[in-house]
Amino acid sequence: MDSEIKFKIKELSKKKWMKVSLIFEVLGTTREIVEKSLKEHIEKLEKIKTIFLYKKEFSKIEEVEKPMKNVEKAYSQIVETEAMVKDIRTLIIIAISYGPSSIEILEPKKIEISVGEIQDVSNMIAGIIHKFAAAGVGGIVATPKK
Repeated sequence: MDSEIKFKIKELSKKKWMKVSLIFEVLGTTREIVEKSLKEHIEKLEKIKTIFLYKKEFSKIEEVEKPMKNVEKAYSQIVETEAMVKDIRTLIIIAISYGPSSIEILEPKKIEISVGEIQDVSNMIAGIIHKFAAAGVGGIVATPKK
């Protein structure tokens, strides 16, 4: 890691940004689709202004036999990343919109969160649950006891 990146990480740490590890996986029917889609996915992630992605290590593309029902062969690739993330809201947006397989907060060991921030995150999650329910793919059904 070069000194410019180390300096930026240090500066963002002072501003209480979180250091996180994110792992993304993709499965596709061709090597080309897998390679292109994972690369584009990470490029979109890098455009978020409240994340600084400073490490990305792409695995080699592996052939997978019968990865799911009715699929005889597919290809898989993983990218392990590290990033500085400004706040919990950004981390939740990444989790919901970019679907990492794994999220690990490396630093700090404790964080302080405002009521407004946790309220914002809670409303985002509630909104998604309502979208699932409206689409007929899940949600919460509340029925009164008789």
